[in-house]
Amino acid sequence: MRRDRGLSLRQVNASLAADFRSVLDRAGEEAHRCLCTVAHVESWRDPSLAAPCRERILASGRPDGFLLYRGAEAIGWCQAGRRDELPLLAHGRDLPADPDVWAISCLVLVPEVRHRGMCHILIRYVLEELRGRGVPRVQAFACRYREDEDTTAFIEFPESVCRKAGMTLDQDHPMRPIYGLALSPPTPPA
Repeated sequence: MRRDRGLSLRQVNASLAADFRSVLDRAGEEAHRCLCTVAHVESWRDPSLAAPCRERILASGRPDGFLLYRGAEAIGWCQAGRRDELPLLAHGRDLPADPDVWAISCLVLVPEVRHRGMCHILIRYVLEELRGRGVPRVQAFACRYREDEDTTAFIEFPESVCRKAGMTLDQDHPMRPIYGLALSPPTPPA
């Protein structure tokens, strides 16, 4: 868990389910509807399946992201998990299987903390946490926004956040570029 300036990062688990829901409920209709489950399925067409999917994820004990807290209040969420365990990301872009690659696919902040650099802080905390856990490489599934487009309520995050975090373009796409960053050397096979 990372802490400074009254902020801390916690990996989501079943005991933090209410905090997770609170962030997504306050973040906006799209976040509330999706519950950051899209990456967990091959195809996402029925929003009514999001809640049961999220419950299964929380109950599984395999966390898929981190909550950002200001004091005791959850104010942000970043989905981060093994890319190969997020089928829509891996299969949707025909990426080869690679157990060393983690994916960052959603970044959500509650409205009252937006426009304060919190998305950059959240992504930095997540990258530091993953580096500390020995994750060799991350890929961020960003969204390419127009200059005049409002990105304050984003779920996918703008590529500018990736670039500021030191990531480089791995795969270009008109709307959904993939950025990558090596965090630590891959662990040699035993």
